[in-house]
Amino acid sequence: MTRYIKYLSLVLVMLYGILADQAFAQVTRQVYKGRVLDQVGKGVADAKVLSKTEGTVVYTDKNGNFTISGYPQDTLIYSKIGLATLQKLAGVNAALNVALLPAENVQVVAVPYVKADELIEIPFGTRSREELNYAVSSLRHEQLAKVPISNLSGLLAGRLSGFLFRWTGNQPGGGNVSYQIRGKSSYAQGSSPIFLVDGIERDFEDMDITEVESVTVLKDAPALNWYGLNGGNGAIMVTTKRGKVGQSLITVDAQGGFQSASNMIRPLNSFDFATMYNQGLANVGQAPAFDAATLTGYQEQSNPYLYPDNNYLERFVKSQAPTQRYAVTFSGGTNKVRYFSSVSYFDQQGLFRETKTPNYNSNYGYKRYNFRINLDYDVTKTLTLLLLAGVRSEVRNDVGESASTVFNNLYNLPPNAFPILNADGSYGGTSVYQNNPLGQLQRTGFTRTTTNILLASIMADQKLDFITKGLSANLFFSYDGYGNYGDGLTENYAVFNQTVTPVQTYRTPAVMAYRTAAFQTNTKNNEFWLGLDYKRAIGAHSFTANVRGQQYVSAAVDRIDYRTRMAVGRLDYSFKSRYMLGFTGSYSGSENYAPGSRYGFFPAVAAGWLISNEDFLKGSNVIDYLKLRASYGRSGNIGPTYDASGNVVRLPYRTLFTRDAGPFLGTTFSTSTTARLVSPAGNPLTTWEKIDRLNVGTDVNFLKGALALSFDYFDERRTDILGPANLPGIVGIAVAQVNSGRVDSKGFDFSSSFSKQFGEFALSTNANLTYAQNVIIQRIENTLATQSTVGRYIGGGNYYIAEGIFQSQAEINASPRQTLSSLVVPGDLKYKDVNNDGLIDANDATAADFTDIPKMYYGFGLNLRYKQFDLGVQFQGVEGRTIDLVSHFHAGPNGLNQLLSNSWTPATAATANLPRVGISDNGNNTASSTFWLHSGDFLKLRAAELGYSTPEALNKRLRFKGARIFLSGNNLFTISKLNKLGIDPETPNAGRFSSYPYVKTYAVGINVKF
Repeated sequence: MTRYIKYLSLVLVMLYGILADQAFAQVTRQVYKGRVLDQVGKGVADAKVLSKTEGTVVYTDKNGNFTISGYPQDTLIYSKIGLATLQKLAGVNAALNVALLPAENVQVVAVPYVKADELIEIPFGTRSREELNYAVSSLRHEQLAKVPISNLSGLLAGRLSGFLFRWTGNQPGGGNVSYQIRGKSSYAQGSSPIFLVDGIERDFEDMDITEVESVTVLKDAPALNWYGLNGGNGAIMVTTKRGKVGQSLITVDAQGGFQSASNMIRPLNSFDFATMYNQGLANVGQAPAFDAATLTGYQEQSNPYLYPDNNYLERFVKSQAPTQRYAVTFSGGTNKVRYFSSVSYFDQQGLFRETKTPNYNSNYGYKRYNFRINLDYDVTKTLTLLLLAGVRSEVRNDVGESASTVFNNLYNLPPNAFPILNADGSYGGTSVYQNNPLGQLQRTGFTRTTTNILLASIMADQKLDFITKGLSANLFFSYDGYGNYGDGLTENYAVFNQTVTPVQTYRTPAVMAYRTAAFQTNTKNNEFWLGLDYKRAIGAHSFTANVRGQQYVSAAVDRIDYRTRMAVGRLDYSFKSRYMLGFTGSYSGSENYAPGSRYGFFPAVAAGWLISNEDFLKGSNVIDYLKLRASYGRSGNIGPTYDASGNVVRLPYRTLFTRDAGPFLGTTFSTSTTARLVSPAGNPLTTWEKIDRLNVGTDVNFLKGALALSFDYFDERRTDILGPANLPGIVGIAVAQVNSGRVDSKGFDFSSSFSKQFGEFALSTNANLTYAQNVIIQRIENTLATQSTVGRYIGGGNYYIAEGIFQSQAEINASPRQTLSSLVVPGDLKYKDVNNDGLIDANDATAADFTDIPKMYYGFGLNLRYKQFDLGVQFQGVEGRTIDLVSHFHAGPNGLNQLLSNSWTPATAATANLPRVGISDNGNNTASSTFWLHSGDFLKLRAAELGYSTPEALNKRLRFKGARIFLSGNNLFTISKLNKLGIDPETPNAGRFSSYPYVKTYAVGINVKF
């Protein structure tokens, strides 16, 4: 893998050198002044003049005059409602006068006027907002906060309607995220949306923000069916930056800051731990484990070796860890060659303390180096070549026993387990607790994993106007390589219990040695697309068509290749730029299904009516833009198939044989006889999930485009969801999953934006909201009716219905007998007897709609600018989400932590709001019940930025195009009912069990343009 990256880098440098003299050719920027006239020569007021290349927009004055700066190669678009849009090259003449005719007088429908931020990327194409009939949401790179976090997708939180981003962890460089588009419409595995980078399914999280041009979320069938079996769960499409004609630009970014740890488990000191432990024993009539002298020793800390009092988190976890990011970009070009190139470096250190030794530093850390070069080269007037290449190298450093193992020890080791260091400097430990945190950090070595990634695409586009105008042929090939290399050091240590005689020693020490250095994985993905494009306007009719054939192969040394093939077509028709129809259809297949059943056809249609182009709305002072659109289609999803043990089954139509012990036939069983068992039996009928999607939406603009609204209603039905086969045990063999389930999803998503300039003050806002109801309609189950998930929300569980806390033995005697543990005493939870059989057992757990999948999620943001100062904030929130905190209340050593401080005791029975503390046989109180369910709703300030941009006079004096100094932050605060518990509602496991702590990011940065 490293060899391939070196070769590619050499090729890229050679290409860069060959094309540099053309790409950096001198292009003179000039100021154009002109006038927009109507058909009788009168000036047109408020006409829009757009530089298609730069995206600059100006408006004509009351006499039709305008001034705009640009380059001779720029295309200028002139437009006015009721008049035909006109496109012309700026050229070398500084005086520009154009005439716009009434729309009905022109023979060829011109391209409608579009703001730069209204150009929307779709699979292998671009559409204006007016042309597009799909349900999509999009944003451009300027709208993303500049925060140095290791996972770039975190910057999308709360920004795109229909799209839910969620952190699932906080460890730097980890895949600690999950995504949903319009909720979760399948209970099976493989229900996550795909990420596409430049049209190809690829990782996005570890890219640098400087590489990103735009992000588009695809939500309905016509948009998704371009990807056949891979588009069923929705898609997030990322487009990388390209060079622009005449815009030679160098940018330099530098950021530095820190991540702050919070929301960690609240540990007990030794005295409180021992006191609570004794109370747990007393609750069930047992003798205390710690006598009065021992408690006094902990309280007075008279002997740290005999009565240790350790706060492991305070000693071994830092409150802050530094982070930094640097990036340089080069972009520009001529009509012949356009280029964009970026180099970036990111470094996030871990939170552990006391990790440095004379030989190594075992602290967790993540470093990343990104390099990208995108080249557009017009070989001839009809042939264009495109190279999109990104190289990334990531280095992850970890503790020898892994960060998760160390955190697990820090969170769950009793504070009085042992002194960390004995009086002679040796590591403390006991027969029960042999993992010393200091030893783990300083004497188990470290591991280092280096991941090298190559993402390369080459495209050729050949115009075929000699056959018919508007026709072109397109070839696209991608090669992606992923390789991991592991190395490091290893050693081990001994621990000593010096509180007993003779001194006891545990663990086996080992001298430092090299870990086995080896390549761990090597994956290569190839994708090939070949087809034709056609775009033409004939009179009032406009046609856009795309046809492609595709083949994909993913190869790795440790598995069977994944292969897919597909033929896909897309046709969009427009009449008078008002009435629109579209069709997308793909014939997609996979080798994962049985021969003869590998391909399916996935069609979708779309329609749009641009009402604002109708005569009765032209010239409206209220509505500037109004469009209705609708779509319907069937999509497919190729989800993974699993066996009864949860293992992925490749080619599930085949019957597999597994070696096991025992004879094929006979009456006696022999453990020495090797037999071959069917496991699992194949299912030749296995097929893909089918999703029937209906979408109805509208887009509307008011106040001369300052206020934009968009609303979509969706109704989806997903069938043939994979699930376990419900076969009688007499069959005697396991069977791969079968297509048996159905989920219905309904809801809506909404977005709005407002932008207005008031003199030197500028204001812009954004808001979005999504409501999704995902209900299981059909599913194979073998359970009680009260525990069935049919008719319930996806992700729901079975819970005992808590009815309070037993206050006396008399109350226990008068209630149904509870069998969840062998011991039920005052202070235990009381449950409802759902089936009225006089017993509380597994049959009384009841299905419920409590789920951690939110029914509604939203985001909103505000951007202010006054002179050189700017302020931006972005929020994200979720509603209708429930999380089960039973394990969180019982986290920590022996299940004890500060959250249990108000537990039931005979003395606190009247005020206690938690059941009694239990040291053992506590299954009654730790069962999943409604008592431990809490609201998981939250509102978070995801991103904030405060910046200052240098004035133009200073820029000219210092000879650069501009500079900006800014402060930024991520996950700065949370509004939640769980704040009082010190639990983050989004990642409730953070800072507990074995998980990395919850982190907030603060940074200062500077951006300079030359």
